[in-house]
Amino acid sequence: MVKPIPDKYVRKSIFTALNDMIVVDQASQEAILLENVDSSNIDDGTGLLLASSPFVNVPCFDSRVPTDNTKNHYILMSSQTNEVNKYTKCGSAYESTILLDIITSYYGVGNTGSRLLADNILDKVRELTNDLVLDASSGLVVHRQTQNFPSDIATITPSENIFRKFLRLEMFIN
Repeated sequence: MVKPIPDKYVRKSIFTALNDMIVVDQASQEAILLENVDSSNIDDGTGLLLASSPFVNVPCFDSRVPTDNTKNHYILMSSQTNEVNKYTKCGSAYESTILLDIITSYYGVGNTGSRLLADNILDKVRELTNDLVLDASSGLVVHRQTQNFPSDIATITPSENIFRKFLRLEMFIN
């Protein structure tokens, strides 16, 4: 049985998991951890509330940023590849990859900004994409998934510092 190419289902799953996720911007101010708080509050993943730290919503875009985006930090769903694996007993399967590009930019002269926000975003992206589930109507299932992290890129110009981190998701989809 020929199954659909998984690209749109992978992007939809990633977008649903990541768009407008909340991340602590510790580059601006260190978080204070408070114990014994209500679990409905935003925490650091261990149940401890993060207080006195600015939180940022991180948008996720498909391959390019819209002109009306006002955020200096965002995620791009970038290059996707698929290779048909015909060596399975239950029809065609795909070796599928997608590159997620985490971008933070800081305007100003000198040593503005830090890679810390990009690190925090990458950590949250890694957590939220660890076990992707594709839309059931696609008939596709992620059987195996790995994450790897290509080299960072820092671009320093006279008026802006841009820090980019990458996460490549590799999936075996059938």
